[in-house]
Amino acid sequence: MKSGQIVVIGDSHIGLTDGSERPVIAWLDRLAATRPAALYLNGDIFHYLIADHKFYTPAVVAVFARMKALRDEGVAVHYVEGNRDFFLDGSFVEEAVTDIGLEYAVHAGKRQYLIVHGDMINDRDLPYRFWRKVSKNALSRFALRLIPKGIARRFVDSVEKRLAGSNFRHKSRLPLELMEAYGRKRWAEGFNVVVFGHFHHKTELEVNGGRVTVLPAWYESGEAMVIDPNSGDYSFEII
Repeated sequence: MKSGQIVVIGDSHIGLTDGSERPVIAWLDRLAATRPAALYLNGDIFHYLIADHKFYTPAVVAVFARMKALRDEGVAVHYVEGNRDFFLDGSFVEEAVTDIGLEYAVHAGKRQYLIVHGDMINDRDLPYRFWRKVSKNALSRFALRLIPKGIARRFVDSVEKRLAGSNFRHKSRLPLELMEAYGRKRWAEGFNVVVFGHFHHKTELEVNGGRVTVLPAWYESGEAMVIDPNSGDYSFEII
């Protein structure tokens, strides 16, 4: 990989136990050696990340320390909120990355990219949409502060196990028609490449002169999308 490239990964799903962070730390070390211009983290970097000190494990500490070092070396680190990311704004996450957003526009050569996690395009996944509504709000964030650490961890783990089956069913068949409809809507705003995470299956769809691309899950393939800022072309590489 040449220096100055734009790198995008999604769904690394790092565990919270000690040692779970090692593959990602090693990857960030290799990435830093290539001197990229920017790194976009397209959601679900951890298996789940609740940005509260009740969930501040050594693995979390190590990953964000490495991200901060990468940022301080001059690489812009942009964190896209995924469905497994909670309460990032105003948290320790902000101290380690350049910024946090729900989506990012990236201009590269002849193309305008939109990087967005993609979890909200599937209106058929009712269990997830209900979970998101009740879990990602100010009241939930306040209530979290009142719950003892052990109870909070056990509750989140139990909910994750119950939703795992639902998540698998909805990802076993990609909602291609929904992806295409979303792409057409964003073409009207000037984008011509939409980059999703969330669905885990590397996919490329041509839609009315634009393209929808689904990132492979990093924890499965180790692949990253590498965008050339001059030509606007991209490839998938194992760094």
